[in-house]
Amino acid sequence: MLAVFDLDGAVLDGGSTAVWLWRRVRHSPLRWLAAMLFAPVAIPMVVAPRTRRAGAAILLWTATVGLSERDLRQSCADFAACFHAGTLPFHWRGPGLETLDAHLARGEDVVIVTAAPIVLARALVNPQGRQIIVLGTSLKPLAGGWVADVHCRNQRKCQALADAGHGKRWAYTDTLDDLPLLRGGDTPMIVGHGKAAQRRLSRARLPNGRASAW
Repeated sequence: MLAVFDLDGAVLDGGSTAVWLWRRVRHSPLRWLAAMLFAPVAIPMVVAPRTRRAGAAILLWTATVGLSERDLRQSCADFAACFHAGTLPFHWRGPGLETLDAHLARGEDVVIVTAAPIVLARALVNPQGRQIIVLGTSLKPLAGGWVADVHCRNQRKCQALADAGHGKRWAYTDTLDDLPLLRGGDTPMIVGHGKAAQRRLSRARLPNGRASAW
């Protein structure tokens, strides 16, 4: 059996990509200026599903312009070090990590599949020493910065799992943006604070789905 977890909101209690981008922007006056110019356009685009990719590309490029591939990896590694030191405004989500560890203890395969850049997700997850496969958004250079190549969200998450050769699975996520992933899971689980997970489950209409307050 395979257990599939989303990262942000399921295993982490915050948005790793947003925090990473924000830290990069606020520590550079030039990036800060560019962000202030682009944000009024980019942020509404991120909110709307049809323009989300383009809006995210603007924000990602603004935060990474000037970085070589080596610099990009180092930025993610430094960010992950701050996370593991407990100095960032998000942490591991206890119930999510406990559930993940329970699957590992039973000898089951665990995959984290996330819309976050894979270089960032691996930097956050791999130092834990757990045998976890991490799938995420690949990046490509563009005009001196970085943008998404294959954006690992929605149906793309299912494609990433299929490409990696994974079949029947549990699926844990906090968002209905992962509805294709939930529908493809043998045991889909929607997680969230309070009654939020139950409300999402009702909207998802998954006959074999469950909800859990994490």
